[in-house]
Amino acid sequence: MKNIQINSKQVTKDDIFVAITCPNVKQNIREAFQKGASVVFSEFYDDSRVIKIDDARLLASKLAKYAYNNQPNTCVSVTGTNGKSSVAHFLSQIWQYSGKNTANLGTLGLFINGQKTDLENIIIPNLTTPDSITLHKILDHLAKLNITHLVFEASSHALEQKRLHSVELSAAAFTNFASDHLDYHKTRESYFLSKLRLFKEILKNDRQAIVSKDYPIIFSEVSKLNKNIISFGLNEGNFVRAENIKEFSDHIIFDISFGKEKFKNLNVKLFGQFQIMNILCASALAFSCGLSPKEIIETFSKLSTLNGRMEHIRSINGGNVYVDYAHTSEAFKNALKCFKRVCKGNLICVFGCGGNRDKSKRREMGKIVNELADIIIVTDDNPRFESPESIRSEIISNCPNALDIPNRKDAIYKALSLINPGDFVAVIGKGHEDYQIYGNKTIHFSDKETILNFC
Repeated sequence: MKNIQINSKQVTKDDIFVAITCPNVKQNIREAFQKGASVVFSEFYDDSRVIKIDDARLLASKLAKYAYNNQPNTCVSVTGTNGKSSVAHFLSQIWQYSGKNTANLGTLGLFINGQKTDLENIIIPNLTTPDSITLHKILDHLAKLNITHLVFEASSHALEQKRLHSVELSAAAFTNFASDHLDYHKTRESYFLSKLRLFKEILKNDRQAIVSKDYPIIFSEVSKLNKNIISFGLNEGNFVRAENIKEFSDHIIFDISFGKEKFKNLNVKLFGQFQIMNILCASALAFSCGLSPKEIIETFSKLSTLNGRMEHIRSINGGNVYVDYAHTSEAFKNALKCFKRVCKGNLICVFGCGGNRDKSKRREMGKIVNELADIIIVTDDNPRFESPESIRSEIISNCPNALDIPNRKDAIYKALSLINPGDFVAVIGKGHEDYQIYGNKTIHFSDKETILNFC
C-alpha cells in the first residue's frame, strides 16, 4: 500500500482508492484501476474487483486515521453559522500567549503559533475543513512538529461528508445558528442537523460541549446529546458570562465571570459587541482544555482581530473605514448594529450578495440595510454564473434608495468620497477574500487594498 486516495486522478500504483458516490463513480473506479490501484472500495458495486461497503465517506475517514494515526494531544473543533474563524483565532491566541505550541486550521488556511504556514508535500485545499485524508495528514504532521494544541473549524459540508469523523476531540463548540448554505442543504432543518453531527457522531459524550444559553434551541438540542456542557453568553445562567459592556470605536471594556469567579473592567482592542461572544466561546474552550480563568484573562490585552473581521482599515476626513466578512443575514445585521451604536455621523454601507448561493437572503439583507444604514451602495460580490444585475436588483427591491454601482472598486471609492467627520464606511461581505468570481473567471480584488489605495 502506498496511499489512500479519494480522487481517482491522484491514484498511483498500489494505492487504496475509496470511491465516493457521485454521478461519475463508475468512471472514477475504472480510472483508479487503470492507474494501478490495489484495492477499490465503493458503495456502488458492478465489478468483481470492487469491495462493497455501506459508507464510503466514513470508511475514508477511518482509513485516514489508521494511516496517519498521530494528532496533537488537545484537538478542539468549532462549528456554527457565524464566528467559527474568529473563535478559532481567539482560542489559538489565548493558547499561544499561555505558552502552548498551537495550530489553527480553517477558512484562512493553517497557522502555526500565529504564522501562516504551508506544509511540504501536503496541499491544503481552499476549504474551511479539508477532506478526511488531508485532515489526518495535517494532524499527523502537526503532532510530529510537537504541536500540542489544535483548533479547527468544522463546516456543515464537512460534517455532512464525514471529513472529521475519526478525529479524537477534547472539546467542541457550537457558536450560533442562522440560515445559510441552503443551496447545498436545501432546508434549514437539514443544515441544523448537519451541525449537530459534531456532538452526536464525533465528540464523545464524556468530553465537554461548549454552547450558549443565549441560543435556547442550540442549547436544548446539544444538551440531549451531551451533559458535559460549559455555557457561554451574555444572559444570566451562562457559566462564562460577560456584562457591563462598553463599546468604543477601537476597543471594548467589559466584565467577565467564570461561575462565581469574576473579573472587572477588562479591555480588548476589538470592535463590535458580537466579538465578545466569540471571546467568551474561545474562553470556554480554553477553560475546558485546562487553562484557569486567570490565565485566560491575562491574554485579553494581547488579542487582535482576524483579517477581514470588523477590521479597521484607515481613517479618512475624520471618518472610519472598516471591512467585514459578514455574508449571512444575521451576521450582516449584527455588524451594522455594532457600527450604528458607535457611529456619530452617517453609516455608509457597501455590500452585495454572491451568485449561485442562497437567494433568500438578498431581499432580507436589503431590508436590513435599509433600516440601519444612512447611505447604501449595492455592488457585485462574486456573482459567479448568475446575472450580476439580477442579484443587485433583488437586493435593491428592499432598499430602493440605494446607489447601484456594479464595479466594486468604483462602489468603494464612491463611499470613501462621501465621508465626513464622524461617518463610518462599512464594506461588507468579502472580508479577507482577495478575488472576485465572474463565471469561470477569477480576478484579483481586495476590499482592503482598494481602501488603502484610495487617495
